[in-house]
Amino acid sequence: MRALTRGEAMAHYSRGQHYYVKSDWYVWFFGNPTRYSIFHTFLWKYGNGEMVSYTDLTQTEKIGSVKLKIDSIKSTIREGLALGFIDAYKAENDRRVTMYSFNEKILEEITDYCFMMRRNRMWESASFISNYSSDSINSKLVQAGMKEEWVESINNFIAKMALTFKAKFGEDQLPNVIPIKKEAK
Repeated sequence: MRALTRGEAMAHYSRGQHYYVKSDWYVWFFGNPTRYSIFHTFLWKYGNGEMVSYTDLTQTEKIGSVKLKIDSIKSTIREGLALGFIDAYKAENDRRVTMYSFNEKILEEITDYCFMMRRNRMWESASFISNYSSDSINSKLVQAGMKEEWVESINNFIAKMALTFKAKFGEDQLPNVIPIKKEAK
């Protein structure tokens, strides 16, 4: 129980370990449950190469599985547009429909924020596994000789990928895709 609760606390703590904790967009999006939920809907849609619609936002849930209300969505979107965190576009297939996305000015910071959050989660997971898992798991990780196994695994993957690519595209198309040669011991 202590390891699990510490892991949850570390996950919360690691959310603040990035350069943008004081940025206006971060403070605004993370300032209340509605904007926080909208931020994650924007992340999801942007990750899929799509823009956000009101329909997407009405399906968004905040804490307690409460769906966002249309009035709350509209006022939040208006505020985000006024602050310059969100951009609005007319849909190509129906000019009556407005679509939304992150403002281009903050995209680089949001990308960096997402990278740092992913890095923080990996650090937290590694810390949890190495410091707070059972002794038997820790001893198995130590005994595994991970470095040598990783190299061998990567070599096998590349060899299979090279064969697959050459079979699919032909020997002439991908001359540089070759398996790593194993060094003699």
